[in-house]
Amino acid sequence: MSTAPRILCIEDNPMNWRLVQRLLSQAGYEMHWADDGLKGCDLALALKPALILLDINLPGLSGFEVATKLRQNTSMDATLIVALTAKTMRSDRETALVTGCDGFIPKPIDPFLFVAQVEAYLGGRRDHLEQGREGAALRQFSQQVVEHLETQLKEAQEGNRKLLAAQSELEQRSHHLSRLLSLSKEIIPIVNDGDILFRVLGQLQEELHLDRLRAYRVHGSGTYFEGLEKTPDHFAETTVIPSTHPLIIWANGLPDGTILTGSDLRQSAPWEQGIDLGLWSPRAQALLLPLRSRSGDQHLWGFLAADRPDQPFLPFETELAALHAGILQVSLENAGLIAHLADTSRALGTSYEGLESAYEALKEAQRALGAQNQRTALGTLFMSMAQRLQSPVGVLKQESAALSVFMERPEVPAPEDRAECHRSMHQICEAVSQVDGLVRGLLRRAGQGEARSPEWIHLHDLMSQELELLRAEGTLPESLAVEMNFQAPRDLLFGVYSDFAELLSHLVGHAVQGQAGRITLRTWGGNSHFRIELEDDGAAIDEALLDTAFEPFPDLRAGASASGRKPGQGLPSCGQLMKAYGGAVQILPAERGSLVRISFPME
Repeated sequence: MSTAPRILCIEDNPMNWRLVQRLLSQAGYEMHWADDGLKGCDLALALKPALILLDINLPGLSGFEVATKLRQNTSMDATLIVALTAKTMRSDRETALVTGCDGFIPKPIDPFLFVAQVEAYLGGRRDHLEQGREGAALRQFSQQVVEHLETQLKEAQEGNRKLLAAQSELEQRSHHLSRLLSLSKEIIPIVNDGDILFRVLGQLQEELHLDRLRAYRVHGSGTYFEGLEKTPDHFAETTVIPSTHPLIIWANGLPDGTILTGSDLRQSAPWEQGIDLGLWSPRAQALLLPLRSRSGDQHLWGFLAADRPDQPFLPFETELAALHAGILQVSLENAGLIAHLADTSRALGTSYEGLESAYEALKEAQRALGAQNQRTALGTLFMSMAQRLQSPVGVLKQESAALSVFMERPEVPAPEDRAECHRSMHQICEAVSQVDGLVRGLLRRAGQGEARSPEWIHLHDLMSQELELLRAEGTLPESLAVEMNFQAPRDLLFGVYSDFAELLSHLVGHAVQGQAGRITLRTWGGNSHFRIELEDDGAAIDEALLDTAFEPFPDLRAGASASGRKPGQGLPSCGQLMKAYGGAVQILPAERGSLVRISFPME
């Protein structure tokens, strides 16, 4: 299977290349393209095409030079080179042939003849110089080479001049930017507005050789602009400009980033107004640089105005002025922020001292209040609640007794309803009993109940009520979960209510002191003994401290100063109470937390 002949087209005009490609691709040729002489030489050496279509007027190496270069390489001897040229002079065609081309096809290409012209050269056609014309053709080629070299030399010289000018400008920019960077570092610690203005404006005046330089900034009230003038001789305040001045209004309407110099500024509306304000001289080269607020509302924050005698401001000089202005604005805003933070810090320091004094006073008041004052406050609350409950409880007692007598009459209610009435009456009595017990418990807490008088006590009700009261007064934290498991079949005991309330309070205090997260309160026993267990999941207690947990004066015991959990300080009181009732209390070791067990006779 034969392969399609390769044709390389070296042409800088894409439209011409697309026409050549379309015509020859449809004719079955493998097409390749290069858009300048150097690329064409490299691609020709790599592809070894059957034919090269070579444009004469190429950038860089001309078509004549490409043909000469390729013919110097023996590997290209078998490749045909056909010139594509719009030059129709006889000397141009002869030059193409003398430089190594095998023929030429004139431009513009004729689409109807082009494929046949290419196939003719591939089929063996060759164009030749007329006899005796080689010398003239070589002279023509030499002249073109010289002209081309002169053109390239002039282009190289102009490029070198531009390169030197760009290098000089870059060096100048680098110098200015280095000084600007040093200035920005120097003014970082400066918080005085005057020092910042003096340094930044002084360097800008020196860099741009300014006769006069003014910097304006809007006052905090927003009603006027205040400014400073920097000349080579002095640095002084200027006359303020109202915010309603036409120049201010005009500058406020300029697009962000606008810098006006030269004729642009002279032809603007406020040129004469700036002369009247002394911002620039009528015959000077002037500059106006508005500065926008960086807070987001884009209002006019301030502006710079400058002039110098004759030399117009160059683009890089306006950029340098903008960089100095930006540093000036940021530094002044930062200085204001630092001053504000310093004032706030001083105010906070004063407030902190006041808060610290108030805190110390509160701590002292808290220490002065003490436990007794807390009991007094709680007692007042309990007293008020109990007094409000006493009246309805008394009414309920009286009415329930009357209803009970009334229910015994044979005519009302009907006999078949009497059992239901008795059941309801029993529930009323039970509820009254519970409320009555709570009221008496509240009164005891308030110190208004019976003074430690023995009575019949339901221990389960007592423990439930006291846990609620301990929770209310804060002794039992809300975060501490309590599980009650009352299994004792008999809980009626003749004793002093406050004794058992105090006993439960000490047990709860022991669990809270151990930083427990959960406590379990259990009861069990028979007809002769009643047993209570309180188990917590707090820290473990050193077994060496368990034997002396119920002895008085716990702070004086051996090991009292050791770290870790210690038995509750109220446990010795529990031991004394149980002795009075003929009972016993013990604390048992556990891997986590503790278990306190109490046992006493019911008789």
